[in-house]
Amino acid sequence: MVHASGVGAPDATDSSQSPDGAAGILDSARRSAQATLLETVKTIRIDAETRVVDRMVRDEAFREGLHTLVNNAAITRQEYLSDGTLEIELTMNLTGGFGQFVLPEEIRQVEPVTTMTTVPADGQSPPDEKGDAPPLSFTGVIIDASGIGAQPSLVPMVVDESGEVVYGSAFVSREFAVSRGMSGFAATLDAARSDPRVGSHPMIVKAVRTRPEGSTDLVISTADAARLRSSAVHLDFLKACRVSIVIDLTEKP
Repeated sequence: MVHASGVGAPDATDSSQSPDGAAGILDSARRSAQATLLETVKTIRIDAETRVVDRMVRDEAFREGLHTLVNNAAITRQEYLSDGTLEIELTMNLTGGFGQFVLPEEIRQVEPVTTMTTVPADGQSPPDEKGDAPPLSFTGVIIDASGIGAQPSLVPMVVDESGEVVYGSAFVSREFAVSRGMSGFAATLDAARSDPRVGSHPMIVKAVRTRPEGSTDLVISTADAARLRSSAVHLDFLKACRVSIVIDLTEKP
């Protein structure tokens, strides 16, 4: 979610407090908030190399579409101050319509994701027919990218130490990328663990560095990459975007 505030002040020469005057104050506040919202959205990283503003510069249709999305942002707070000034807040969801519009075309719809076995509340999988308890299936993955200067993006990429892609746009179903985003982001490992998107038994791996191509692309060890690929259901939870990335709170430009 992106939130942006705007302010509209009453016309000092108009003491009538007419409906037209109130509408004018609201319109002024809305335009102020829309301008702030647009400037904020422009800075969002789509991937390691592209921000929203980069696409706006080179694609007129994209620019016009983004303006429409911003203009349609909902008012989620509205408050009049004692001097008649109006403060409002606009909120725009980065999933749904925005995600459908901004996410790259190479993120395509794929076959339905297989339903994964639910891990019981006691943390134990049911025994198989022979009475042996099988290992738990992972329900998602947490990538701990704290301490390496990693930054968020709409389309993060994870590679192993040889540069082979472990997670990226080719791994996800557009349905899930649009509805929930390719990944969640958290400020702590505990917060990532509590994110419902990774389920009750997520695999946890540590990012060792970011790629030279950009701070939104992460490198994990070859051993962790092999561990992830060896999970029988890993393609299922990757398609469903059951990924959370831990990053440091301090934002870098």
